[in-house]
This record gives sequence, C-alpha cells and structure tokens, in this order.
Amino acid sequence: MNIGIIGSGIVGQKLAADLAQHGHSVTIGTREPAKLAEFKLTAPDVQIGSNADAATHGEIVLLATNWGGTHNALELAGISHLAGKIVVDITNPLDFSSGKPALALGWNTSAGEQVQAWLPQSKVVKALNIVTADAMMNPQSYIGGSPDMFIAGNDADAKQAIAAWLEGVGWGIVDLGDIAQSRLLEPLAMIWITHGFNSGWKITKHAFKLLNKSGS
Repeated sequence: MNIGIIGSGIVGQKLAADLAQHGHSVTIGTREPAKLAEFKLTAPDVQIGSNADAATHGEIVLLATNWGGTHNALELAGISHLAGKIVVDITNPLDFSSGKPALALGWNTSAGEQVQAWLPQSKVVKALNIVTADAMMNPQSYIGGSPDMFIAGNDADAKQAIAAWLEGVGWGIVDLGDIAQSRLLEPLAMIWITHGFNSGWKITKHAFKLLNKSGS
C-alpha cells in the first residue's frame, strides 16, 4: 500500500520506519528535508518529501503533526491532494502552558472534527491517538493480549478499511461512531498521557482494552 505521512516528528518517523518494514511504500512529508538526513540512514526505504509529496503519494494519509501546526501542514500538503482519500487523524490537541498536559479543545469540538472540517472532501478517521508511536504497528507486544484501538469517523467504508488494516497488525477495534466521537477519544488519550506524565514518563508502554464479562 502507498502511505503518506504528514508530520516528521518522533511519531511520524517511527510510523514511517515501521510501515516500511511491513512492506508499505512510504513517503514522509516535512518542511525541512535536511533534518531527516539521519533518519533516512536508519530507514532507507522511506522516501522523504514535502507535505504535498506525502499527500499525493498516499492512498491512505496519516496525520501525525503537533496540533498547533496541523492546519498549516494540511495547507502545505494541498487540500485538493487529499480529496477523496482516507486521512487518519492521530493528533491530540494538547496545551502545555500550565506546565502539564491539558486539552486545548473539548466538549463542543475536537481535533478530529476540526480536521474533517478543513478537509471536507476527505474521509477522516480518528485512530492511533491513544498509544505511543512504538506500539502503533506493534500491538502484539503487550502483556495479557492485544489491546483495543478506538476509532471514529463519518464514512463507514473508510472506517472498515482502517479497521481491517489495524486488525491485520494485531489491534482489536472498537468503532465509537461518527467523527464527533473524537470528543471522547482525545480525553481518552489524556488518560494515557497523564499516567505517563505522573510517572515522569517512566511508564509509556500502557494501552487500553475493552473487556466483557463472561456469562449473560
């Protein structure tokens, strides 16, 4: 599969390397290609390009930006380049102004809804925002069984495609509904983030699983 990644930070780089190892053709977009020179040495199969290159290359495009730069990154990618495509929104709208992580959006909107509004002709699916980048393509590494990935989006076919893709690497899938359910997924990510923050980031390998009680 051809996959584009918009966002060249730690999350984008880890995803790109892991996806290439899974046999996908990956282009990661960045405003500063030179800063990825060292990364390229460790992931030679990943193509480095502009955000527009990543958007054009991908059958599926993963959005892995810091929230503050997300809108600008999408504009650089080209809204028309993303039209008709599945865009997986991995972002969390975080505010660190108080010294600890908090949500910058909530209650009445979410990052997922904002991204869908900015990309009206794209099929936005909220997913992969509730775990560390190391685990996104490697859920089978958890003790006690594979965790669940909660997803949301307006397009049923797009969600089915992303669910099948993530199930293929070992995730259980819980579909919460339309993109407005990002208002639940982003606070869920805050549980993950706060648990890590409270430990001094010594705990970063945790994830969620929805369990059902046996019997009737």
